[in-house]
Amino acid sequence: MDIESFLKEASEHSRQAFTSQNRILSFKQYLEAFTKDPVRLGRNAAQYLLDTFDHYGKYEVDGIGEKVTRYRLFDAPFDHGAERLIGHEDTQQEVYELLQRFSATGRANRLVLLHGPNGSGKSTFIELVFRTLEDYSRKEEGAQFRFNWIFTERMDGPGQMGFGSSKGDLPKETLAFIDEALISCKITNELREPPIFLVPPSERARLLDALYEALPAGTPGRERLRGDYLREGGLSAKSRAIYDALLTAYRGDWMKVTRHVQVERFFISKRYRVGASVVEPQQAVDANARLMTFDHNPPLPPMLQGLRLLELGGELVDANGGLLEYSDMLKRPLEMNKYLLNTVEEGAVSVAGTVAQLNSVLMGTCNEKYLSAFKANPDFTSFKGRIELVRVGYLREWKKEREVYRDFIEEIRQGKHVAPHTADVAAVWAVMTRLRRPDPAHYPDEISNLVRKLTPLDKTLLYGENLTPEQLNSEDKRALLSAVPQLRDEHNETTAEFEQFVCAAYEGRRGASAREMLALLAAAAQVPDRQCLSALSVFLAMQDLLKDRSVYDFLRLEPDEGYHHNEGFIEEVRQLFLRWVSVEIYDSMELIEPKEFSRRVEEYFRHVRAYVAGEKILNEATGKFEDPSDEVMSGLEKLAEMKESADGFRKNLITKVAAYSLDHAQGKLDYTAIFPDLIGRLRDSYYREKQKPLEKLGRAVLDFDDDLSMVAEADRPRVKKTLANMRERYGYCDHCAKETISFVLRNLSAKSSGD
Repeated sequence: MDIESFLKEASEHSRQAFTSQNRILSFKQYLEAFTKDPVRLGRNAAQYLLDTFDHYGKYEVDGIGEKVTRYRLFDAPFDHGAERLIGHEDTQQEVYELLQRFSATGRANRLVLLHGPNGSGKSTFIELVFRTLEDYSRKEEGAQFRFNWIFTERMDGPGQMGFGSSKGDLPKETLAFIDEALISCKITNELREPPIFLVPPSERARLLDALYEALPAGTPGRERLRGDYLREGGLSAKSRAIYDALLTAYRGDWMKVTRHVQVERFFISKRYRVGASVVEPQQAVDANARLMTFDHNPPLPPMLQGLRLLELGGELVDANGGLLEYSDMLKRPLEMNKYLLNTVEEGAVSVAGTVAQLNSVLMGTCNEKYLSAFKANPDFTSFKGRIELVRVGYLREWKKEREVYRDFIEEIRQGKHVAPHTADVAAVWAVMTRLRRPDPAHYPDEISNLVRKLTPLDKTLLYGENLTPEQLNSEDKRALLSAVPQLRDEHNETTAEFEQFVCAAYEGRRGASAREMLALLAAAAQVPDRQCLSALSVFLAMQDLLKDRSVYDFLRLEPDEGYHHNEGFIEEVRQLFLRWVSVEIYDSMELIEPKEFSRRVEEYFRHVRAYVAGEKILNEATGKFEDPSDEVMSGLEKLAEMKESADGFRKNLITKVAAYSLDHAQGKLDYTAIFPDLIGRLRDSYYREKQKPLEKLGRAVLDFDDDLSMVAEADRPRVKKTLANMRERYGYCDHCAKETISFVLRNLSAKSSGD
């Protein structure tokens, strides 16, 4: 590479980027830009954060019992999805609605405190907001500006303070663009106040009125031009002192004052503490001030030399114009947070004899242990009105929990094969540990008995997949599905007395955390004598984890009618895993044509539809219309172990198909998607019929090694085909395929012995 050419190209690209981003403007140029887009350039921090959410958009995803809104910024689209937030759509929506409220009232007058158990995703939530703000601030839509005061020692005469020159080499309108070598003093604005505040209030109001009238009614953000932030916002004490001194020196000529103004675009950065900062839980001062000192050769302009100018610093100041996080906020002594009572309410902080007006959104995190202690403190009442509590519990949808492990699993996969369902079984077990027993007394009579029988595994599958227990009839299934929102929210409600002293009741408050599950997966990957990381390794790691009751808080919970019975959960998840892998193994063996299930259901449904409509059906063999075949219908219903009357069962199927057709008007009916329970039961009945040949082929697969000498010649093609199908269809390697087949055969043998 030619280094000289590289340096020239890099320099040119840097200049182009600098120019295209409007990094430096004169005050006049800024005002021109402001008048063209006052809504965008007149945003406060709350509105800016709200616009950040809106910029990246939103979409609907499946939640527990309903569709929920997910904001794309939590998918980290600017970083290709790296370290995204999984789930927590309810938290996203709650924070978004708070930002809407802050925007409507003019500023963030509450501290948003995310609370939840350790490892629930609180820090990840705020970190993604920081990252999004950084990305948004670099886009044209996210441009923000502050201003600096510029002075030069070059003077035309007394009191000119840098304008004009005997050599004519200084601009007469602005010092914003002069060569840095000519600047004798540059005073920055650490609070990043918008330059529009330099316009005198009366003139500013007149400008805003004109801009308001120029915008069409209904323009988003138009009403903000009449709000207090833009009309009443003022300069910091330091900038006000400089402004007044210059105005006096120029005998009230405001245009000459603005010549000293250099408008600068700034970009939010957590690393460099620009519009983004974190207050750690140590005992530290969040804001400070120091007297500014200057090199007196050359000196400041005469009219500024007598001023006492304070330079502000600290996390509160660094975050102005953006977001401030109080990490583990309640770990700090309460006395260290008392200044927030006035700071949050008034939007200002007093430091070293001066008052700094703040324009930022304050968010914090804390765990439930500290929040419980905080609520019991007499000072809690004072803080209560200044804080918005937003809950961040553990995930209760196992498929979303599984996504939390994805990146970690991919890391393990670099050095070790990972068998199918490894993350699945970990996620299901983790969610089961987090669930609480529903109280039947909270439900109507027609549902209470269903709720009473709901096991932790039933509840996990209901939350995660909308699956109802197989033993229920169609009517009970519909009733249970309708109760899912109530089940989801049952433990969110607390009495006033409970709310005052503790906060441990809600579902998802206790259980295995994602961090603990990642540690469990890491331990499973190290299980000796196992070439692959598999579900069977995970079960062994679960057993080891249960030995450490003193380490894991959730293991000390007393079992409650099947709930919190973590050891029993392992066996339940093992049986679920058995059902999953049995389908995959039998499908891979191809002893039954996979399309046979769908064909049988499709034929069955043809007859059911005619039966319910009271119509005849065409017999394709005879070409005649005949009554629906009771043999076809009852034969399948017997195999499917129907739990209700034939008439009710058939009418319910028609209702399901009608609902599916409304959502999939252009598509062909997918009977597997419409009737998963029916297909599953039908498949199970076929497998029972074929159990002996399935077991025989399974043992032949286990006998297969590098050669086929141990396998009967007639079975060799099926053995090879079975292993190939397990690789290609489901992602098994030969080792974990055999391990899984062995697991299934052992369970079949144990069941046969038990029978």
